[in-house]
Amino acid sequence: MSVKLYLFFKLVASLETMNNFNQTEALPEPWYWTDQNLNDQLASELSPGHILYGKKVRTLARREDNDDVLFNVMNAEFTFAVVHLTWSENTDEGGKWPIVEIYNNWNQLYENRIQIDHENYNIFNEA
Repeated sequence: MSVKLYLFFKLVASLETMNNFNQTEALPEPWYWTDQNLNDQLASELSPGHILYGKKVRTLARREDNDDVLFNVMNAEFTFAVVHLTWSENTDEGGKWPIVEIYNNWNQLYENRIQIDHENYNIFNEA
């Protein structure tokens, strides 16, 4: 096998790993996997100006201590979105609400959000 071909396969494997997540392994507190489908709630809060408007999503996880929900986004240039649901029946026509953070892959999400939330959660609960 040529070096270029080997590097190509290694890159593909690396990209697949970055977007794989195992829902059989527990998430660190305060996150937990959920079977609750919050897609309709999200859709009811979005206006045409919002980055998630018209996107196909799947509910993956929630925080136990607030209204943050993790969605897998199927038809976007990013893969994951953490949304702070407002539980309001009104949409913001400017597209600012609900607040959303987007992540390109699982590693980015885990390192920059889930782990940090866990560390902060532990600090808060130790006090």
